[in-house]
Amino acid sequence: MIKKINNGFEIYKDELLLIRHTEELPAFYLGSKDLTISMKNGEFDIEDSTVYHPLINYKISKNRIVFDELNIALIETEDKLLHLEFSNTDKPLKILIQAKHDEKIFGCGEHFTSLNLRGHMVKNLVEEHITRKQIYNKILRRIFGLKPKKWKFEEYKTYFVSPTYISTNNYFLHAETNSYGRLDFTSETHHELTFLTMPKELVIGKEDNLLELSAMLTKQRGIMPKLPDWIYDGMILAIQGGTKICDEKLTKMLDRGAKVCGIWSQDWCGELFTMFGKQVLWNWEENSALYPNLEAFIQKWNKLGVKFLTYINPYLNANELMYQEASTKNYLVKNKDGSDFLTKATTFDFGIVDLTNPIAYDWYKDIIKNNYLKLGIMGWMADFGEYLPFECDLANGTGEQMHNTWPDLWIQLNREVLEETNMLGKAIFFNRAGYKDNVKYSTLIWNGDQHVDFSDDFGMGSVVRSTLSLSLSGVGITHSDVGGYTTVPKIKRTKELFIRWMEMNTFTPVLRGHEGNKPWVNTQFDSDDQIIDMTVKFTNIHVRLKPYLLSVENEYQTKGYPMMRPTFMYYDLYTDQCFLLGSDLLVCPVIKKRAKKMLVSIPSNSWVHLFTGVVYNKGKHIIEVPLGTPPVFYKSESLHKSTFENITEYILSV
Repeated sequence: MIKKINNGFEIYKDELLLIRHTEELPAFYLGSKDLTISMKNGEFDIEDSTVYHPLINYKISKNRIVFDELNIALIETEDKLLHLEFSNTDKPLKILIQAKHDEKIFGCGEHFTSLNLRGHMVKNLVEEHITRKQIYNKILRRIFGLKPKKWKFEEYKTYFVSPTYISTNNYFLHAETNSYGRLDFTSETHHELTFLTMPKELVIGKEDNLLELSAMLTKQRGIMPKLPDWIYDGMILAIQGGTKICDEKLTKMLDRGAKVCGIWSQDWCGELFTMFGKQVLWNWEENSALYPNLEAFIQKWNKLGVKFLTYINPYLNANELMYQEASTKNYLVKNKDGSDFLTKATTFDFGIVDLTNPIAYDWYKDIIKNNYLKLGIMGWMADFGEYLPFECDLANGTGEQMHNTWPDLWIQLNREVLEETNMLGKAIFFNRAGYKDNVKYSTLIWNGDQHVDFSDDFGMGSVVRSTLSLSLSGVGITHSDVGGYTTVPKIKRTKELFIRWMEMNTFTPVLRGHEGNKPWVNTQFDSDDQIIDMTVKFTNIHVRLKPYLLSVENEYQTKGYPMMRPTFMYYDLYTDQCFLLGSDLLVCPVIKKRAKKMLVSIPSNSWVHLFTGVVYNKGKHIIEVPLGTPPVFYKSESLHKSTFENITEYILSV
């Protein structure tokens, strides 16, 4: 592991050189912390002026490196992982990892604008995905007919970040830290990792190829539990407005032949109309005025095989009774002066439940147990988690110490609810925000709030890229909102966008829609007969895909391979706009507006177009892509050929 050289030493994982530390170019540095991070309405302003000095004097004793101010123990474990454990200081750390000029870097959580992180710097900070400045800029450019602005990678943010990356040199590196930091991949010769608090350790794994490496990383980070079987039995329809509307829309879709496994009603606890659109009231109990007789309807829908799903987040509307209870009982995150910390998501104030307070933590779990599960609710969006400010006081410390790990703590709470009620594997929750341990608790990830358009950075064009980014960070099961969510002036969901998004999401583990923040301007699943027919068609395809989806999920559970995989895990084909579902299904979503034809790269010989039955061999092909006929291909020699042939037979018959 450690090799002495002239004027220094080298650290290897098997035969791979990871770190070279010499007098001329040290690899280890300690810093004098100078960091300020402030938040306003969920947006963070960072000022990092930390200065680092190199570590020079050291001694090597067996598998230990001892500097004057830092000790490093190198430990190889039975699972073939190399651990670099740090001790003797809590100062900021900078470390240089050796790089090759042709190396690609993936992972670090979810990133929407670049799958390959080489040439970019990643902030190790959980944040809201988009800033108000970017939204306003997009609206103005759309109004004046200008092309969308391309921001620098570093100006984009992400809900889900992890200090974990995969290299095409066939190794992964994970930093065990909650600290703000940077993973800088811009140098030709090295990767520069900085953390403002000393990591506990770096964990490094190496394999012969990216597929097995991703499996090793998945097992190291944690494997998500098996999805409930019912979730593969159709689409989860997004419906709001009350029990009567839900029942009428469900009945209409079932009568037309759609396969429906759930209704997702985020406004079950009440609706709030703001300048942003229709929002949830953020008071987590049944709103009997909007949803009268909800329990009876849930029982009725259950008999039809349709589950009822809702919404929750770790915040409370400051104008509602649940907030008043939490404030009175001292359950909320505090300002430095002891008052309740309040912030805004759009136009209304909310407080943050202090999840580090054990009593508040259990109180919130009881809310889900009593107000959700006892009512018969079988799933919910566990939203947010990114808004914890650095400058606040918690029961167990400060916001700076807990900011990155906050969404993981929030999702751990939801997971414990299912475990303590014996509902794990029966009910489900899905989240967008996460950090390094999120996958240990989550039952399902979703890609967050995309714009209801085809745009490459915030719309449908970003979904495959962000999904593969998560897959290469140890996250095995993801999905997105059919049609996107964010509707702003001059941007609304068209029929074409909805259909194209449904084409794509049919070939993901979970098929679920969203009405968006302005449902009345967006195309929905039942907006007209053509949309209804398309919804019927693709929900039936998704149900017929169930045997294959179960097989792919089992492969994830047993081997650690993510359900949705990049093509370059198997083939010499790099793309961030197509993906493999399992190993036998190649999905190339249509992400261009008004597309009639599409250039598709087939990675090897004999792939069959699922929608036409035409066989294609290795190479580039121009494929016609009329609405309802996306370029999706299966291996002709697949063990699941009969499942795919059954789908093709159904498609050609409708």
